[in-house]
Amino acid sequence: GFIHYILNRCLFNSSDLKDIENIYSYYYNKEEFLRFSSSSGKFVGYTEIGVKTAELANNDPDQMSRRRAEKETICKPNIDNDYSTILTK
Repeated sequence: GFIHYILNRCLFNSSDLKDIENIYSYYYNKEEFLRFSSSSGKFVGYTEIGVKTAELANNDPDQMSRRRAEKETICKPNIDNDYSTILTK
């Protein structure tokens, strides 16, 4: 069979927004073909189809604003929760 999955990661050194990176990766059959990183602020393709998809996504204002907002809307609240309940104990 074929496997397609998306992995959304929040990498952080502190709960400060500038120390958080959100990485949104797309995989097909265990091979990453497309990635959005909040550090670069754009999609990057790693395969032929990934490069084409990155170009389309980077030119889609709705997609870009959604991905750029995830650092603040998804990562920050979860990291704050981690700090208050686990990491400071």
